Parts: sequence; structure tokens; C-alpha cells
Amino acid sequence: MSKQNIRQNAKASESESLTLAQLIEQQCVAPVNNLDEIADLWPADDDPDLLMQYILNERTERRQLNK
Repeated sequence: MSKQNIRQNAKASESESLTLAQLIEQQCVAPVNNLDEIADLWPADDDPDLLMQYILNERTERRQLNK
């Protein structure tokens, strides 16, 4: 999903005030039952600190878009 799609979905969600159940159905997501399945997809040499920095930067950008 692109950043543009995420922004559009966030704006739509805010205006529609969907419940969590509705969002789950709309996005066709399911809970993760085995964290090892996700870990297997992650490259072993990735730096977790860089990931955290990326996440914090993305959150900051999104907050600025909502102003």
C-alpha cells in the first residue's frame, strides 16, 4: 500500500468514523497467530533502531498532514 493510499484511507476513516470491526472487514485483515511467520519475512541483518526511526518519522509526517 502506498503512502498516498494510506493517507486517503486515514482521511476516509476519520470522516466515516468506522468501528474497528468495520475497518477489519473493509481491509480484509486477520489477526496474526504466529509471530514467527512475520519474523521469517524480516531480513536478519536489518537494524531495529533504523526501523524505529523510520516509524517515528512516518508518524510525524502523518500528524503534520492532519493539521
